[in-house]
Parts: sequence; C-alpha cells; structure tokens
Amino acid sequence: MNKNIKFSKFKLIAMAALCFFQFNCKNEKHKSIPENSEIDYVTETVGDVDFGKTKMSEYTPEIRANMNKLYDAKFGMFVHFGPYAQLAGEWKGKKGAAEWIMRRSFIPVAEYEKEAAGKFKPENFNAKEWVDIAENAGMKFIVLTAKHHDGFAMYKSEHPYNLFDFAGFNRDILKELAEECAKRDMKLGFYYSQDQDWHEKGGAGNDWDFGSVIKPADEFDAYFREKAVMQIKELTTNYGDIFMVWFDTPFQITDEQSQLMMDVVKEHQPGALVNARLGNGYGHFDVSIDNGTTPSVSKATWLPDLKVPWQTHESVTKHGWGYTSRGAELDRSEDYSDFIYSLCRIIGNGGVYLLNVAPRPDGTIPESQVNSIHVIGDWLKVNGEAIYGADPSPLKFPPYAITSKPGKVYLHVQDLENNQVALTGLLSKVNKAYVLADTSQQALKFTQKNEKLSVTLPDDLKQQYVTVVVLEIEDQIAKVVDETLQQAADGSIQLPVSKCEFSIRRISYDYDKKVTHRWGENTKQGLIWTVNIKQPGRFKVVSEDSGNDGFEYQLSTLKDTITLNAKGEIGKLTKKQQDGYIKIDEAGIHKLTVYPTIPASKATKGSYEFKGLELIPAKE
Repeated sequence: MNKNIKFSKFKLIAMAALCFFQFNCKNEKHKSIPENSEIDYVTETVGDVDFGKTKMSEYTPEIRANMNKLYDAKFGMFVHFGPYAQLAGEWKGKKGAAEWIMRRSFIPVAEYEKEAAGKFKPENFNAKEWVDIAENAGMKFIVLTAKHHDGFAMYKSEHPYNLFDFAGFNRDILKELAEECAKRDMKLGFYYSQDQDWHEKGGAGNDWDFGSVIKPADEFDAYFREKAVMQIKELTTNYGDIFMVWFDTPFQITDEQSQLMMDVVKEHQPGALVNARLGNGYGHFDVSIDNGTTPSVSKATWLPDLKVPWQTHESVTKHGWGYTSRGAELDRSEDYSDFIYSLCRIIGNGGVYLLNVAPRPDGTIPESQVNSIHVIGDWLKVNGEAIYGADPSPLKFPPYAITSKPGKVYLHVQDLENNQVALTGLLSKVNKAYVLADTSQQALKFTQKNEKLSVTLPDDLKQQYVTVVVLEIEDQIAKVVDETLQQAADGSIQLPVSKCEFSIRRISYDYDKKVTHRWGENTKQGLIWTVNIKQPGRFKVVSEDSGNDGFEYQLSTLKDTITLNAKGEIGKLTKKQQDGYIKIDEAGIHKLTVYPTIPASKATKGSYEFKGLELIPAKE
C-alpha cells in the first residue's frame, strides 16, 4: 500500500475515534464533557487485527513463566497517579475530568505545566503503605502509570518533563516502589501512553496547542523514537524485574513502531508481558474495553500448552480513573458485593481483574478506596481457593460466576433465592457439596438428575457478599452438556447475544438486560454463534436492538451475507423484520457471525444496545 494512502487511512480512523470521545476536531467549537463521562479508550485501532500479531516464538520460557504467574495471580492493583491529581477534577471553577482533564478542559501546555505538573509534589508517598494495601487486598501485582496521556513522566527520566526535574520533587517514586515490591515478592508493571502525548508537538491528541489531533508521520515518528522508545528503555532498565508493560490507546502508531516497542521491551526485560493495547495486534495478552464483560467463557487466546488469560479493569473511584475530590473519596460500601462478584465473574470467564485506585496529590490512597479493596482481600482470605490458579467455568455460557479446578467446581452465589443454588448443564456426578467458608465442610443437601442440580444452602452458611459452594465431582475435568445452539423444531433459529462469543475483547455485555454494551463502535467487533442446523434453507431475519436507520451490520453464514439495518428509535429496544433473506445451504454445525459495517458512533447519537436475531424459515 502506498505510504501516503496508508497514512490517510490512519488519519481517518484516528480522527473518527477521537471525535467519538468528544475530542473536538479542528475548526469545531470545543464542547463540554458530561460529568459522568469516564471514557479512557480508543474505539478504533490500526492494522488488520486487534490481537494475535505476536509470533508464537515470542512466547519464550521467560514470557511463559510470567504468563503462568499472571494466570495464577488473577488479581492486581491498577494505580492512576500523576499531575492531574493536583487539579482534583476541577479547572477554573468548573468540574472537569480526572486523568483526562487536560484534554477535555483544553488546558494549554503552559498552564498545565504551571498549575498541575509544577505544583505536583507527592510528599506523603510511601511505597510500603502502597504495597501493604495491595497485599491486604489479595492483589498479586501492581501496575502504576509511569506516563499518562499528559506526557508527564512519574520518575527521573532523561526527558526533562518529569517529576524529579520539572516538578523539583527529589525522589524517584518508581524506584522506591520497585525496591519495596522486590522485598515483598509483589510483581510490578508500568503503564505507558505510547501514542497520545498532549505535551509534545509530535505526540498525538493535542489540537488546541498544536493545531491537529493527528500529527504528520515524520513528527510522530520523531516523538515516538526520541521520547516514547527512550522512556521505555529507561523503565525496563532502571527498576529491576518488570512484570509487564501496560500500553494504552493506540491509533496513530504504525505496525513497524509496535514491533519496535515489542523488541525494546524484550531486549531489556525478556520476561515482561506486553498487553494488546500496544496496537496493531501486538502483545502477549488481550485487554478488554474498560469495565469489559462477556456473556461467555473465552479461551480464544489460549495456546495449546499455555493458558493465556484476557484482562479487564475497573476502578473503585467514580468520575474517572485518576483522583477527583468528588469521585475518589466516596464511600463505596454499597458496591462491595459487586466488586467481589466482578472478580468472580471475570475469573470464571477466563480473565484477570485489574482494579484501580487513585491516590491524592500527596501520594496517599483515600481510606474509602482502601476499604473497598480490603473487603475483597478479606473475602479472598476465606475464598481464595476458588480464585487463585482457578480455571474458568466448564460451561461456556455459565448462568452466574463459576470457576473450577481438577475434581472441583465452584459456584459463586451473590443472590440466593429460596435457599436453593441451581445449576443446569453439569453432567459429572457430584459426590459432595459444601460452603467454602465453612471450615468443617459440612455436607449440603443436594439433588442431581441428569444435567440438573439443586443445592440447599442453610441460612447460617450464607456469606455476607458472595457465597462459594464447592462441588466435589467424580471427574477431574467436569463433563457438561453440549451447548451448541439448536435449530427449533419449527425451523427457526434463535441467536441471542447471551449465547454468543466475542471475536475481540473490545466490547462488553449487560448481564441484567442481556444486551451488548458498546458493541458497534468498531467494525472488528464480531459476534459469533455456533449453531446446529437440521433444516437448511432461506430465512427472514428479525433483529432486536435500539439503533436507528444510520447503523448497519452484516450477518454472515459460510456462503451468504445480508446487510441489516437497525432502523428503529434510538434508545428503545424493539424487534423489527429486516429486508431480504439469508441462506444456509447445508445441514450441520455452522458459525454465524455479525459484524458492524459502519461504526455506531457515526450512525447513532446515543447508547446502542443489541439483544440478538431470530431467523425464521421463509415460505417458498
């Protein structure tokens, strides 16, 4: 492809993505950002794939060792900490964003340097306290922002815009944290914004100081090689063993630059894991959108001899990932149960949970945040067997959070109805059931008939937040029913999103509504159903979604494709019959897929939800 044409493609993709987060393009009036906006992602990525470009040979013994540690660890602490904390979510008397405040309040570089970076001196930072907090929460690794999109390095970098030289804070907090982590066997990773850098003329994202969001290829390459690459060399050279490098928001980075960054990390830290947000499909493990959930167990990233989990992240703060006075000091006690259950659900679906805290400008972590994660730690002290080193649910579409280990299945129950825990789909004979928190392992009464199981849980064994029921089974690996979707006797085919798999992790799912969340933002966001077709033929298509006429997506079988139109009222979930037909010529097991053809951000002006499709045999 011609380089100029290729760059134009990158430019179009990135501009669309940035406009979606309400980054205002050149010649447009800057608009205010809703207070509840917590977007910290890019919806479009360059290249043909979102994950999987890294060669199998790159999974070296060192990488495999750390991947096994990540799989076993399951739970880590994310820390968003930088000069944005100094502003506490407010600019010139108006509410602003957290870590994105420079971008969303369009703060000029000179003013941000003076009011945020120049005044940022975390005098009360204490590495031991941070590691204590993580340990007491049951977390096994920490990922700290070494440089966020504002371009400020949180350590003594050769680049002058850093905490030591620019802010005059004569301590290297990364060094202090690295030394404390090494003493305690706490694994340490660094977050690094490789693409966006609002402080640099050549870095992507700043159009209020430098005229454009996207930079000419030569300017971006100069920034990338002279600052980003050099700082990654520093981070992977000066701080001992690094567990992972967590990159973020790729959209202008090229394939060659992604590979260069992989090579730099590998050269200095052969065991350091790289996440898929590096861009262009590179990385050792995939990462979902923020707060990403899924209706199904995902083992798509597993290698034949290596369990490679996906990862998602959430924050105990509100209104952003960094510190704000209105969002980081909140009592979240009403959400404790949900935080614990999120951990259970993510592990049960094959993932790893990275839970974020946001320190105050002085370096202390608010007590309310500590309380939120320590509740999880207390729960893990009792129920950790069902989390650490656990495998996902043996059912691909579990009805609630389920994990497993050889000879055991763990049912994670948040809400108990009539003291009964029911499960459909397990074929392995259950020998005993008990509550994991019960040290006496008192046998629970249960009934099992074919694939249906019901366990009775006495009131005195119910736990405060999430109760784990252990099933000791006859088989080392649980046997379950065939979950392939079956064509109905009348020939119809139901394709609910509750029974689909995601082609990439950049999508989420609403468990209560049983609809997609943020599907359609990216044309790579495929939904996949596996269906047993017994009566092939032509089918009319009925969709259920909440879009409008501007949003289109394609349903494909092995040999046929039909374009579907959301054609409805935005925000209202309705069923509608589509024009045309889809053909399935042969009986057997088929993969049916749906992909957006136009990103929903360009077509709809509100939240888009998709519940599924129904294929109805056409009358000849």
